[in-house]
Parts: sequence; structure tokens; C-alpha cells
Amino acid sequence: MNRFVLLLLFLVGGLTATSNTFQNVDAKTFAALLNNDAGVVVDVRTPQEFSRGHIQGATLISMQDKQVVDKLNLLQKNKPVYVYCLSGSRSRVVANYLTKNGFTKVYNLQRGILEWQQIGYTLVQSAAATPSASKVYTSDEFGKLLNSSELVLIDFYAPWCAPCKKIAPIIDAMQQEFNGKAVIEKLDIDANPKIRTTFGVESIPGLVLFKNGAEVWRHTGLIEEQELKNIVSTYVKK
Repeated sequence: MNRFVLLLLFLVGGLTATSNTFQNVDAKTFAALLNNDAGVVVDVRTPQEFSRGHIQGATLISMQDKQVVDKLNLLQKNKPVYVYCLSGSRSRVVANYLTKNGFTKVYNLQRGILEWQQIGYTLVQSAAATPSASKVYTSDEFGKLLNSSELVLIDFYAPWCAPCKKIAPIIDAMQQEFNGKAVIEKLDIDANPKIRTTFGVESIPGLVLFKNGAEVWRHTGLIEEQELKNIVSTYVKK
């Protein structure tokens, strides 16, 4: 989809929504906000720009992505969102869209990573994105997964989601600890959009716990490892 068409969609999309406003901030203020580690950092540039250098911990949601609106709406609306691009123009459009669609705390890096680098803050590089090899489930296959054990924990995630990457080591550790007691699996929502919709997962990371095939607990966003272990352990004993 053409970038200018996307810009038009963003601008028009918020005209009839809420009247929230976002905050334009300079690089020093942006960095100080990020140190609180309380929200999501969103890079709206192209994958190529992102791979050449991005802010540590950023989630790539490119404005050129055909699913950009769907991905933005998977972010938690009650958490701070820190948006940036190269010079602040693209991110300003995205920040406007977010505030017009229910996000309560949105901060735009006003002069982009140009200022970020000018005052000496660093960027990190990453390899170019590769196609996802995540498992695609049919409804029957997912149903069998939910009934493969008395207790099943599903981590609904996306490869582009930085908070999902942050929680991944916790899920990996729990797979080892609860082996034989519970099935703990990750489900890529990009590869399985119908399953995400069926189970009403509106934000990621999303954790849903099933006992005998029925949902018994749900959590959205990051969670401490010990807290998650305690919850699963409680249902193991029930």
C-alpha cells in the first residue's frame, strides 16, 4: 500500500474518534521516559531503516505494512506508547492515530532519531527480518492442543512485538519446569489470526490458561516470572 494512502487513512481515521492529544517531546525527555520501562517503544520506519539502527527494545510497526492498523490496535491502550521515526513526521501521524483511537498516553519523539543520535544516544542494529516459520493451526488442531493436557497455557505473541520477546524466556523456563504437569505453548497471532479472533485476544503478549479445555485465567502484557509460576501451580493443584 502506498505510504501517502496510509497517511490519508491515519488522518481521516481519527476525525470522528476521541479528542485525546499526544505529547511531542525532545530526545532527552524521550530517553528519560524510556528509562521508566513502563510502556512500548514503536518504530514506524521501514524494516530496512530499522535493521540499520533502532532504539533498544523497540517494536517495528512500519507505516508501509498493510497490517499497520491491526498491529497498532494490538498494543495495550492503557500503557504508555513511545513513537519515533527518522525526523518525527511519520511518527507524528501514528501518534495522532493512536490518541484518536483510545490510547491514553502517547509520546512522539519530535525530531526523530536524528536528534537522538546528535546528542550521543546509541542505536542497535539487527539482521533483516526473515519470513515466519511459525506453526499454522487449523481449528481442529488447536482444539486438540487445548485437550492434550488437563492444563494448557497459551502465549499469544507476534514476532515483531518487543514485549513478547521480553516474556519469551519466562515461557521457555516454564516449559521446562512444568513438563509433565502442564502444556505451555506459544502461538504466533500473525500466522493464526482466526484463532486470535476466536479467543478474543485484543492485545499482546496475551496469556490464556485452559483447564480441561475451558479458559480459567487470562492476562495481557508483561508479568513477573514468579507470579506466573504461582498461578499455574495453583491450577495444577486444583
